[in-house]
Amino acid sequence: MVSSYFKPLNIICVLLYIAFMGVALDSQVVDALVLYVSEQNSQPVYVSGTIEKAETTTGSKTVKPLVAIRYRSTGETSTTDAQSQAAENSENATSAIAQKQDDQASENQVTSIDMVTTEAANAKSDDSTSFEIAFKSAAAEATTRKEPAKVEAIKPKARTESSPQATGATESTGNASALTYINSISKNKWEYATLLDRYIVRYDSETYVVLTIRPSLQKMLENIFEKYSTRIGAAVIQDPATGEILAMTSSHRGQVTSVETDEFKTDNWVLKPTFPVASIFKIITGAAALDTGKITTDSNFLAWGKTYMTVWKAFANSHNGVFGRIARKIGRDVLEKYTQAFGFNKTFFFDLPVGKSLAALPNDQIKLGQAAAGLNRDFLVSPIHVASIVSTVLNRGKTMKPYLVDYVVRKNKVIFRRKPFQLAQPIKANTARNIYKMMYGTTAVGTGKKGFGGYRSCPELAKICGGKTGTLTGASPHYLFTWFGGFTKATGRDLCIVTLAGQPNHSGVKASSIAGQISYELYMKRQGKDPAAVAKKSKKARR
Repeated sequence: MVSSYFKPLNIICVLLYIAFMGVALDSQVVDALVLYVSEQNSQPVYVSGTIEKAETTTGSKTVKPLVAIRYRSTGETSTTDAQSQAAENSENATSAIAQKQDDQASENQVTSIDMVTTEAANAKSDDSTSFEIAFKSAAAEATTRKEPAKVEAIKPKARTESSPQATGATESTGNASALTYINSISKNKWEYATLLDRYIVRYDSETYVVLTIRPSLQKMLENIFEKYSTRIGAAVIQDPATGEILAMTSSHRGQVTSVETDEFKTDNWVLKPTFPVASIFKIITGAAALDTGKITTDSNFLAWGKTYMTVWKAFANSHNGVFGRIARKIGRDVLEKYTQAFGFNKTFFFDLPVGKSLAALPNDQIKLGQAAAGLNRDFLVSPIHVASIVSTVLNRGKTMKPYLVDYVVRKNKVIFRRKPFQLAQPIKANTARNIYKMMYGTTAVGTGKKGFGGYRSCPELAKICGGKTGTLTGASPHYLFTWFGGFTKATGRDLCIVTLAGQPNHSGVKASSIAGQISYELYMKRQGKDPAAVAKKSKKARR
């Protein structure tokens, strides 16, 4: 009798406690300070502002605001309307340049480009009918995806500039500024907090920074790279809708760098733009052509002899010749504009130091075609930048700022919580949808098919994933580098997956196989099964 009376009372107490803790954690969501940053001479310049839609749940006392970090391009105004207008003007300018280049191209004699396909399947023996059915079937569900949540509007304050070291110019929370907390993660030790099930960085005895990395995903990546032998390896899992990095790993000569070591922050291959971009660059070439209306996914280009190939089929098979001809059609100036819009030759802002990705387009038409197809060894990129490019496609053409710092706790109170925000929009939403659809072809029937096939427990794995592969020998180090930059729906929503594998020759494991294993384990864990206890594909299939 007494026991049945106290049961509902206990439940009510638990609910009240949860509600109280929720209010306590969110009580400081008040006019969050925003720090924009633009680039001048490769140095960040900070500008402050506030979020308009923030509300407080406590009116008894004044509390310090939460702090967010947002970035913007040099000369861009802070209001959302101004950003939209600037984007529209940029699109109009791009279209004008594209039209001019097209007119010039029609007047000039077009010479043929002979290229050796480094990774394409033998398209001559391809079953075009089955290929088209598989591609269109897998791509059909792309149109049902929901738009990601929109970024909150910004109300700018008076502009005040400071150097990145002058943290006193930013509004502070506790005894340090938000920028100071972010900078601390590259200097202080990372450690695992059992109660939070997250990695944290202790700023002082009363303050710690909580990172976005999910320990379960991080451990999964590290275990997978321990299984596969690579001279150089790297992988990133990113949430494309927010920009947060959920996991990233790095390995050298089979040794995986632990997330809790200093080397993870200083010698992490994920952060180094030392790798040839290879056919990942076809994403940019295709985006530029689709965005300017020069082509559609069903446009035909000469592939060899008198045989033509559609754009989506060339994307799936990574056909260099077709993408060389696409580059000639849109022109160097347009391609250069989109190359910069996707972040090349610019400072890459991140919570850890990341080098600048480089891509200088040649003027020679033949070399331009080769570069547009990804055959230029001097086009260098970091894995985390590739993740940003792929996430832009997954996020309907919107580039979200990648970040590692989730929130900061001081004296058991959240004093800083990161706010996801849009960094840029290099392509239209419809362009991103088309590239997203083409990515399905890569894993279903294209160059990534082998890496995602052969899993008996998940025969449909290739149809819930997509991406772009890349293969090219680097100059330094002189390894054969393979890429996979794409996504998986194994968790029920799009997650960006980027993998890199550097090998001394063609016999080693490829990046697409590593990405396939990641997707497979994510799928099995969502089904409540242990991937290690389930029969995996044969060793021959992995290769």
